[in-house]
Amino acid sequence: MEKEITLLQALTGVDFVISHLDGTKLRIKNEPGQVIKPDDIKTVFDKGLPFHKQSYKNGNLYVMFKITFPKEMPKPALEACAIALGAQKSKTDEDMTDAEVVALEGYSEQQRNTNATGGQGQGESDEDEEGGPRGPNGQRVQCAQQ
Repeated sequence: MEKEITLLQALTGVDFVISHLDGTKLRIKNEPGQVIKPDDIKTVFDKGLPFHKQSYKNGNLYVMFKITFPKEMPKPALEACAIALGAQKSKTDEDMTDAEVVALEGYSEQQRNTNATGGQGQGESDEDEEGGPRGPNGQRVQCAQQ
């Protein structure tokens, strides 16, 4: 089965009830402190489907967790989260003084590089006019003979 949970549940624990095929209710919990990662699969032993021709025996129930992340977080929540998760200090200002500041934007398919040719410009080749390959510094490359 697939279960969608929040990021908070993934970090602090899950506790939910499902109805089994036989009509019984199962309360599913994980151990406190056990973090669930996106697409984690957990097992509930002996609570899956019954075996063919052995209806008194059940297989295992597998739960795949899908985690829904918040779309954005208010600044006070960011600070509290950083404290709670023991965030590391970022690089020192000295390391960042010469760096250009750029912003991340959401991706859309229209932004895709349609002219990309695997690192080579149009008409470029790693081989020269005589047909021999060239290295990164432009010199001819040859195989050593033994």
